[in-house]
Amino acid sequence: MSQTAVPTSPFALLRRPVVARLLASSLLGRLPTGMVPVALVLFSRGESAGYGVAGLLAAAYTAGSAIGGPVLARWMDRTGQTRVIVGAGVACSVALALLPFVGTVGGIVVAVVAGVATPPVEPGLRAIWPTVLPAPDVPRVYALDAASQELVFVTGPLLVLVAGSFGSAGGLYAAAAIGLVGTLWFAAAPQSRGWRPEEVEERHWAGALRPPRLRRVYLGMLLVGLTVGTFPVAAAAFGEASGDRGWATWLVAANASGALIGGVWFSGRSERVSPGRVLPWLLCGLGVGYLPLAFVPTTSGVFPLALVLSVVSGLFLPLIITLVFLVIDRLAPTGTVTEAFAWLITAFLVGSSIGAAIAGALIAAVSVAAVFAVASAASLLGAVPMIRLLPRESA
Repeated sequence: MSQTAVPTSPFALLRRPVVARLLASSLLGRLPTGMVPVALVLFSRGESAGYGVAGLLAAAYTAGSAIGGPVLARWMDRTGQTRVIVGAGVACSVALALLPFVGTVGGIVVAVVAGVATPPVEPGLRAIWPTVLPAPDVPRVYALDAASQELVFVTGPLLVLVAGSFGSAGGLYAAAAIGLVGTLWFAAAPQSRGWRPEEVEERHWAGALRPPRLRRVYLGMLLVGLTVGTFPVAAAAFGEASGDRGWATWLVAANASGALIGGVWFSGRSERVSPGRVLPWLLCGLGVGYLPLAFVPTTSGVFPLALVLSVVSGLFLPLIITLVFLVIDRLAPTGTVTEAFAWLITAFLVGSSIGAAIAGALIAAVSVAAVFAVASAASLLGAVPMIRLLPRESA
């Protein structure tokens, strides 16, 4: 493990070749997460299928990812990273490339397969960081990792739009190719190939779900996911009600920009924070950050205000994710660290899907303002299971 001094800024970490390579390759491998949902919609519409078919395909892919992530991660905790990541990456890319040729019913099945086979690059990366960096740098790199995650959801849809110029299935082909290149690049890193599972005499069937405190973490993050999942739907409705659908893109980009700003700022301070004490307050901050959007009228004149508030609403997310990484690293039972991080992704995905569904129902029955109010309440409620996760810190 490197004994390099603690960097004075988060960007100093990127000057280390090991950090730059692992982060860049993992982000490339994760890009399909931000590409595939948009690519499925554009493919379905390009083939004259309805939004209902597009929704089914996207839901199948998301459900597959939520189910497959912990399974592949548990396998990786027992056998190492290389075979699992490479095998899953190939299977996922092949499924995405085949999807345009199998019809609607077959497409749903293949979308599930692609989701289940999503290579566990993200939890694998989080398992590697503590093994290649000194302890003081781990909180910083977690914060940088959480902030850079936003690039996946900003860059991914843009790449799909560019690839769409080559046909309705162009986004799916691009996601398959980019994901495979990133996955193989990550798997080829010596730090990934050399990562070894922890020795465990006897493994419990519940794996990472065994500790009650970890289950509380996942419940809290499910509610955070619910909050975040409402935003794209609410932004689209806000833009349409205000007279310009294009505004939705700007609002989503502003929210992601806020998260990027928050993550970069926090990466220089994260090692001085006590996760168990601060985490509930950050969830409250996320909830409070969403609440002002409920009071913004859907008129064109207030769009600059909505843009600023969208930036504010995104500030707290990477801070929360960073501290959750640290909590998981401390609470995960021996030999389950990769699975523990995978369950975090699953909890967030499930919450995000629930949030999107709730947002759609509320917009149809009540108003956009009601969506932001529910989003705020979800994070405030999510703060409750986060209390006293690490009781030693409060001693």
